[in-house]
Amino acid sequence: MRPVTCRRLSRRALLAPLAAVFALLPVAVAVAADPTREELSDLEAKAQYAFFTGDMNALRGLAKSSRTLAESEQPLVLYHYAHVQFRLLQVASLSRAKKEADAAGEACVAALDRAVDKDPRFAEGLALQSNCYGYLASLGPLNAMTAGPRAASRAEAAAKLNPRNPRVLLSEAASLYLRPAAFGGDRAAAAPLFRRAAEAFDTLDASRPGEPTWGAAEAWLFVGRTYEDAGDVLAARDAYEKALLIAPEFARARERRAGLTR
Repeated sequence: MRPVTCRRLSRRALLAPLAAVFALLPVAVAVAADPTREELSDLEAKAQYAFFTGDMNALRGLAKSSRTLAESEQPLVLYHYAHVQFRLLQVASLSRAKKEADAAGEACVAALDRAVDKDPRFAEGLALQSNCYGYLASLGPLNAMTAGPRAASRAEAAAKLNPRNPRVLLSEAASLYLRPAAFGGDRAAAAPLFRRAAEAFDTLDASRPGEPTWGAAEAWLFVGRTYEDAGDVLAARDAYEKALLIAPEFARARERRAGLTR
């Protein structure tokens, strides 16, 4: 596995204090119906920080303040609204708040349906929709029957359009990892895809304002989980530490790393 370079780490190290600053800003203020790219970047940073810290109340506030974005005609704006819903879906799933997770997942899927209708080659949108379907599929067998195949089809479509995009790779891996085996899930097959995604993030150049930037810390978290699955504790710890170098506030990565020492 490629080590994280010093140049990349120094760039990523800047993200944590920025995320902390964004997290201190009020989240209940409505996002402009026609946001600038800088405002979209701010929204992503706030959603990221709330996800890393497991702050469901902050995510609820962001979902409420950004709801006007769901009516946008711009695929990128719809994407950022869906990203907030995706983060709420993830945290609600971990909190076993199934009803809230279902609602957030459906909102994510609906927004991205509109985005992809407007731009059928929007690989990032298809990848994020795959992630939303993947988490919906993990909520129970009834969800898995419908959401599981849709997660797979969206991930495959995104991979055909942009196979080198790290978030596309991450969604493809997550689709395999999160789906129950009865519905096509395969954790062993997901492991090398997670490593490819993590390594692709390491070489990714900084995006323009408004473009998606999330995913690197999560990729390393999943790499760690696959090493745990294989019983390789040392490699798992190394992966969790890389996730924490990218996002020091990532509570889930800290918990997984701590669990290895017990």
